[in-house]
This record gives sequence, structure tokens and C-alpha cells, in this order.
Amino acid sequence: MSSFLTHIQDRLKVCGPLSYKNMFGGFGVYSGSQIFAMVIKDRLYFRVGQSNQAEYESAGMAPFTYAGKDGKLVRVSYWEVPEEVLEDDEDLVFWFRKSLAEANKASSLKKKTIPKKKIIAKKKVTKSKVSSSKKTIAKKKAARKKSIKRTVKKTTTKRKVGR
Repeated sequence: MSSFLTHIQDRLKVCGPLSYKNMFGGFGVYSGSQIFAMVIKDRLYFRVGQSNQAEYESAGMAPFTYAGKDGKLVRVSYWEVPEEVLEDDEDLVFWFRKSLAEANKASSLKKKTIPKKKIIAKKKVTKSKVSSSKKTIAKKKAARKKSIKRTVKKTTTKRKVGR
């Protein structure tokens, strides 16, 4: 663990209980189950959206970017947090709350945009797979019962003959 991550963990204590998970060569920062920040290459990035992007721009900050598979730069909705904000508890809590609100907003939008037709199609596929596997299991059970009955008849017949 880097000394920067230790510093960030110490500073973010004012924001309440948080957890940190390894991701993409860095760490995701979570409040409950919601990711709202990343620590990558000794930099802290908060989730940004319409309500707080102007603050990051006016502070001269930039979004996190990385090279995609095709070599093009990919820009994500996480922007570097200014050093001044990290040093002031009130500012840090204020920026944290806005970031968490944007993260919650983004995750609720993702849940709402799942097409209903796909969900129905998945249910139908699942039901047909379940019903076909139930039929297969039922056939196997019936075959076992028949073989058990045959075995029982053979053994009882042999006993009668042997007496």
C-alpha cells in the first residue's frame, strides 16, 4: 500500500465509514456499496456529473483518462480532486457528498435503462431451460425406478427358486 493511499484513507475519515477495494491497478473507494472515488497512480478522483463538473473545471482539474484497446483515449466520469480540497475538512466533506450524489444518480439511471423486452426474454429462456431440465430429471427418475423394479423382481424370483 502506498503512502498516498494511507494519506487519503486518513483524510477521508471525515466523510464517514468507507471501504477500499483493488481495481485496475488502483483502488475503488466505496461508501456502503456505492463506488464514488478512485485512487490511481497516487491521485484521488471523485465521481463527477452535471451538478459538480463546473467546480472541477474552475479548479483547473481534469478527468481520469486511459488508453483503450484501440489506442484511443477513454475519458471517464472521475475527475482529480484538487489538493486544496484534500487539506480542508469542510471542503472535502462538501465535495464528497456531491460526488456520492452523482454516483448514486448514475447507478439509478443504469437500473432504469434496462430494456423490459430483454428482461422478459431472459425469463422465458430461463423457464424453458428449467422446464426442459425438469423433464430430463423426471425421465431419469422414471428410468431408475424401472431398473430398480427389474432388479427387485430378479432378486425376489431367485430367492423363491432357491427355497
